[in-house]
Amino acid sequence: MKNIGCFVLWIVLLVFGYTSSVYAIEPNLKYGKPSKEELSMDVYEKDTTASAVCLIREGKTYFTYKDGFTLSTEYWVRIKILKQEGVKYADVMIPYYAPDEKGKEQDVLLDLEGCAYNLENGKVTKSRLKKDIVSDERINQTYKVRKFSLPNVRKGTVIEYSYKVNSTYFSQIENWVMQEEIPVVHNKYEVTVPSVLVYNIEFRGKKYIHVDREEASITATSVLESGPSRVARNFGIKAERYILSAHDLPALAQDEPYCWCPEDYRVQASFDLQGTNYPDEGYKALSKNWTDVDKLLLSDEHLGFGRWLRMPNPFIDETRSAVEKLQQEKGDALDFDTKVRAAFDLLKEKLAWNGKYDLYCDNMDKVVKNKSGNNAELNFVFISILRGFGINAYPVVISRRSMGMLPVNFPTYQKLNTFVVAVYDTKKQRFVYLDSSMTLPVFNVLPCELLVEKGRLLAPNVPEEKRWVDLMQVAKNLLTIRTTAEVVEGSIKGHRQVTMQGQYGLEYRWKKQRGEAVPWLDDGHVVLSNVEVREPETRFGALLEEADYEMKLEQAGDMLYVNPMIFPQLRESPFVQTKRELPVEFDYPYQISLTCELKLPEGYQVEEMPQPGRVTTEDNKLQFTYWISREEGTVYLKYEFAVKAHLFPADYYSQLQEMWDKAVEKNNALIVLKKQQ
Repeated sequence: MKNIGCFVLWIVLLVFGYTSSVYAIEPNLKYGKPSKEELSMDVYEKDTTASAVCLIREGKTYFTYKDGFTLSTEYWVRIKILKQEGVKYADVMIPYYAPDEKGKEQDVLLDLEGCAYNLENGKVTKSRLKKDIVSDERINQTYKVRKFSLPNVRKGTVIEYSYKVNSTYFSQIENWVMQEEIPVVHNKYEVTVPSVLVYNIEFRGKKYIHVDREEASITATSVLESGPSRVARNFGIKAERYILSAHDLPALAQDEPYCWCPEDYRVQASFDLQGTNYPDEGYKALSKNWTDVDKLLLSDEHLGFGRWLRMPNPFIDETRSAVEKLQQEKGDALDFDTKVRAAFDLLKEKLAWNGKYDLYCDNMDKVVKNKSGNNAELNFVFISILRGFGINAYPVVISRRSMGMLPVNFPTYQKLNTFVVAVYDTKKQRFVYLDSSMTLPVFNVLPCELLVEKGRLLAPNVPEEKRWVDLMQVAKNLLTIRTTAEVVEGSIKGHRQVTMQGQYGLEYRWKKQRGEAVPWLDDGHVVLSNVEVREPETRFGALLEEADYEMKLEQAGDMLYVNPMIFPQLRESPFVQTKRELPVEFDYPYQISLTCELKLPEGYQVEEMPQPGRVTTEDNKLQFTYWISREEGTVYLKYEFAVKAHLFPADYYSQLQEMWDKAVEKNNALIVLKKQQ
C-alpha cells in the first residue's frame, strides 16, 4: 500500500507541475511592481535552456513641437535572471547619437532609473541603481554609450530599468527591436507620428507582430514674437498612432548553423522618413535614392573613398616593367585574362592583406610604407595598377554577409562596409569580379564573406537596372567525378577523373597547400597513385585531377561489402533539429555529379543491391537523383545532388531534411556480394 500511495503522489505532482516552478508567466504590467510569480520563477516553460527571459520590453515614441519638432522615446525593460550566466544582462549599455563635431546637436538621455528585486525569506528586497556608477563612453565619432550595472544581481533576481531619449534628429526613428537573444514574453511599442511627416514603416517577422492604428493629435506651441512681448500660440497637429505588440517570442539564436547573420531575421520594425507634407508646401520627398549615395561616395569630397579611386598608381614603374615584359613574351597574344592576373600578382607582391575588411582608406602612404592594408586599401591600389595595364575597373560596394543584408529600400552608405573590384573585359563586354583578400585571381570565385545578392556597381554609363549585381551567381560551383573500377582480391582498384569549378577548385587548392585531405575525394582509406592536376585552358580557375586509386573493402567471412559510389559525398545529415525558426542559408549554390562503372569480381553472387531514389522540390531548387543498374557483371551508377539557391525559408526545412536523409541513405548503401561455393 505504501508503494501505491507514493506512485499516486508522483502522478499528482507530475500532472499539476508541482516538481518545479515551470509555468507560463504573465508579468505584472506596472512599473516597479514585479509579481511574486515573476520573482519565484526559476525556469521559463517555453525555453528551459534560457539563462534569462525578458519579461517586459515596452517603448513609447512621440513628437513635441515648439517652433520645431523634438522626438522623444521612453524605454522600459524588465528581465528575469534564471541562471548564473544570465547575470550579464544586468550590465547595460545604451548607445545614443552624440557627434563630436562642434555645433551639432546631440541626443539627450535622461530620467534613467533602475532596480534589482530579490525574494529573500518570502519578502521582496530592492537594490536601486546609484548615479555614481553610471558613466558615458565614446565608441566612435558619431555615438556615445551610457553604461551602468544594476547592483545585487544573482540567479533569481528580477532587474528593471527605464530611461528617455530626446532627439532633434528624426529622419529615421530608431528601429524597434522585438526579439532578443533571450526569450521575450511581452513586447509593446507605441509610436505617434504627425501627419506632416511621412514615414515608410517596414516590419521584419511581420507574422509575429500585431499592429493597431488609430487617429491621434499632437499639441504644438509656436512663439509669435520674441522678447518680453512674445506670444505663444497653441494648436493641434493631426497624427497617427501605431501600437505594435508581440508575445512569447523565442530567443534569436546567435549560433544557429547555416545562418550567416541572425540579425537579418530579428523581429523588428523600422521607420524611414520619406518626405514632409506641410499644408502650405505640399508633399516634398526627402529620402535619398541610391544614385545620391553613388554620387556621395564617388565625389572627391569623400576623403575615405572617392579620391582614392583616382589616385596615381604607387607602383607605376613596376607596372610599366610588367606590361613591357608581357608584351615581349606574348605579343599580339596578350589577352585580358593574362593582364588581370599579372596586375593581381604585382599587387600581392607589393602589399599583403592584413585580414581586415573595410570600405575606406585613411592613409595610403602608411599602407605602402607598411606593405600591408585592409581589403579596401589594397583594392584601391589594384584599380590603379589595372589602369596601368589599360584596363578599367570599378568598385562594387556591399554589406558583408556577417554584417547583415543591405537594406535596398533604405538607401544609405552607412550600411555599406566593404567593396570588391569589377574588372571590365571590353572584348567580351562583361565584368569579372575579384578582391584583394583572395590568394589567387580566380575570376568571380570570391570569399564566402563577400558572396551577397545585392552589390552596388559604381561604374559610369551603366543603366540603373544593371547597377545591382548578384555576386552569389557570378560563379558556377560544380564538382564532377567520373570513375571506373573493379573489385580485385578484397580491394577496389580504379581510375578517377575529377573536375572542380568555382569554390570546389579553390578549396582543393587550400587543402592541398595545407597538406589536408579533400573531404569529397578522400575519407582516409584511399591510396592514390599517378596523380596529375592541371587547369583546363578554357576555364581558368577550374581544376582537373586524374589519379589511379586503391582501397580495401569490408569483408565478413564469405561476404563482401561494396559501396558503388566509391567516393561518397554525404555521411550524415546536418539537419537534425525537429523544427527550424530561421531560414537555412548555404555558403553558395552548388552541384555534384558522380558516375561510376564498377566491374564485380567473378565467383561472387549479388545478395543485395541498393535501390534507385529521387527527391526534388516543385521549384527544382533542390534535386537529388540516385540511379543504379546492373548488366551482367558490371554495375552502373549515376548520382546527382544540386542545391540551386543559397537561401531557403524555414518552411523548406522538412524538404531539406527529406532530401539529405535520402541522400545520406544512398551514399551509405552497399552492394552485398557472397562468394559462391
